[in-house]
Parts: sequence; structure tokens; C-alpha cells
Amino acid sequence: MYTPKHFRINDQASLSALMRAYDFAIVLVPGEPDLAATHIPLKLDDGRQMLIGHVAQANPIAQAIREGKEAIAIFSGPHAYVSPTWYSDPNNNVPTWNYMAVHAFGHFIPLEGEAAERSLSSQIADFESDWRITNIELGQRVRLESAIQAFEFKIVRLEGKAKLSQNKPAKERLLIAKALEARGEQAVAHHMTEVGAEE
Repeated sequence: MYTPKHFRINDQASLSALMRAYDFAIVLVPGEPDLAATHIPLKLDDGRQMLIGHVAQANPIAQAIREGKEAIAIFSGPHAYVSPTWYSDPNNNVPTWNYMAVHAFGHFIPLEGEAAERSLSSQIADFESDWRITNIELGQRVRLESAIQAFEFKIVRLEGKAKLSQNKPAKERLLIAKALEARGEQAVAHHMTEVGAEE
């Protein structure tokens, strides 16, 4: 990811927060053009620097998981168009896009049996307060679980980017943030205000 120094996210807590908040990721397996990409939710286990997920066995990426291949998980955060008309001098600026993203590089660890079920239960518990996978009758559960490939993804490197107009003066960033807020782009405006407060 092209990341000029002033847009780089170096803080581990900020990277983790972005991956947790925007956990529907794109997973790519380099060197496997036939696999293309898959869109899946990924749960972050901070303590172990691990992502937890699963795909259908019919998904071509399931084979890459079983082989423990290297991959990239891309987390896209909030993003918004920025108009030149929002600057104090519109004719000295151009349209751009503000956004946040994290790229997690690592490799798959396939999970089977009890480890796979624990992984699925962990993901479900993030969204369900009453329902558990163990509510399903054991024979049916075994059949359903055989149709998916659960995995962990060991993170070996993270790259984060927050392009939030940090290359512009503070008063210009405030104008952009106010315009974004007026358009209903609260998430980007909020992060721009946070960046301004750190300076």
C-alpha cells in the first residue's frame, strides 16, 4: 500500500481498533489468480496477533487455507470524497478521497474438529447473546461444519494508512471535516478531528 509518512498509522492500538471496527475484510492470496479475492468477516485476537474466520469448502480459497498459504487481509475503514470547493481557495486544490485502511500480511492455519468449533463459537458469540452453535443437534452440526473450512490467520506484519488531509493546514482540515459532517460522513470527520487534536 502506498503510504507517505504523514499518512502512516504506526500505533498498534489504532491498527487493532480499525480492524475490530471494520471487520468485514477482503482476503487475497498472492500468486493464485484463480482464487481472486473473498469477502469475509474476520475476528481479531489481539493477544496472539491472530485473525479468526471461515469460508465455505466450495470457496477456492479453502484449498489455500488447507495448504497454509501466505495471504493479505485488507480492512477498509471509513472513506469519503473531498471537494476542492470546501477549501478556502478552491481553485488551488483538486478533488481527493480521504480514507483509512489496514493491510494484514500473514499465513493461514487450518482448523479442524474441536478447534474449528471453538473458533466458530468465538465468532458467533461476538454477535449473538442467546444463540450458540451447540443449539444445533450434534449430527446436523457435524454435517454443517464439514461444509466449511475454519482457520486462523497469523499476522506477521501490519500496514496502516489514515489519509485524513494531514498534509493540509489545520484550518483547511477543519473546513473539510465540517463539510463532511454536513454531508453525513461523520466517521471520516470524527477521525479527522482526532488527528487534529493529536497535533
